[in-house]
Amino acid sequence: MLRGRWLFTLCLGIILTLNPLWGSLYRSNSLGQALEPIDQESTRYTLEVIETDRGVKRTLYDNGVVIRLEEETSDEGSQEILVREYSPTGELLSETTFVYDGGLPQRIIKEREGELMVTLYAYGDGHLIEEKELINGQLTQLKTYYRGDEGLLSGVRLVDLDGNEQLGTFTKEGSLTLYGEESGQNFATLTYYPNNLVVRNYWVNESAEIKTVVEYDEAGQLVLTEKERDGFVKKTYAPDGMLVEVEEQQGDAYSVKQFFTYDHFGVLDSAVELLEEDGVVRRFERWYKEGELESQTEWLNSTPIKATRFLYDGTTVVTLFEEGRPYADVTYAPDGKRVLSLEYRKER
Repeated sequence: MLRGRWLFTLCLGIILTLNPLWGSLYRSNSLGQALEPIDQESTRYTLEVIETDRGVKRTLYDNGVVIRLEEETSDEGSQEILVREYSPTGELLSETTFVYDGGLPQRIIKEREGELMVTLYAYGDGHLIEEKELINGQLTQLKTYYRGDEGLLSGVRLVDLDGNEQLGTFTKEGSLTLYGEESGQNFATLTYYPNNLVVRNYWVNESAEIKTVVEYDEAGQLVLTEKERDGFVKKTYAPDGMLVEVEEQQGDAYSVKQFFTYDHFGVLDSAVELLEEDGVVRRFERWYKEGELESQTEWLNSTPIKATRFLYDGTTVVTLFEEGRPYADVTYAPDGKRVLSLEYRKER
């Protein structure tokens, strides 16, 4: 029995000697790239890779001292990467968090030398439409991406903290590629011809089909107004960069107003939409849980007409109203088409 224990201890010691870090070791460089597997720390830069049930942990050593630590975790389509960088003396230099959902970046949070920098991304139909940059909780830069057919990029607008605006557009003029750039009262175009020929045109104080006005309201919120010939779209952003109000006007008969509130993590908590057309006002009140739509109530003028609850199992329960009073609950299957149950209320 003692001999068996001695043999087990000897084997365990050999394993620990061959693999002291309990993970895969690679020869690396200062960027933390895995170049080739190694059996022991024989180079200046060594990368240790440990796989767990939720992700991967990578540690970069410089002559045995940790200079970069990267922890990657995944959960149901979402991914989070935490990167810490250290000085040769072990001092934490920066900490950066990358958050992805469905392979698309959602936010980047970086803290360095007491400064907190956050980049937020918004998408429409899988295409990037907005990018916001914040420093210490204050919106410093807003980028809006305009999309054409099939989601192709057709323009980019950049607004900084001082309200300065730059607009770049991409289009086709026949078979030629045309790029336009607007800043203040100046507008320039570049037309690309074959054989690397580029023609540049420049205007000053020329009116445009769509004019963007950048200003701040009394509360210090950034307000962007896109004016067209028959209407406008106005977006209001809180100082922390969150979109809090959208107002759209088309002619005299149609208008939409939307209001948004968020929790302390910046996740959408509730929204109210007012749609007025030909004197009729529809109101939609929506509530969210962890950013996912949980319930919605629809009003016609001041009377509720329908309330919808979206359940965790994918089914939907719609409550119908008559003269402002609920009278029936209809449950739909996850496909939104098949009716699973119809129940009338007794108080009807």
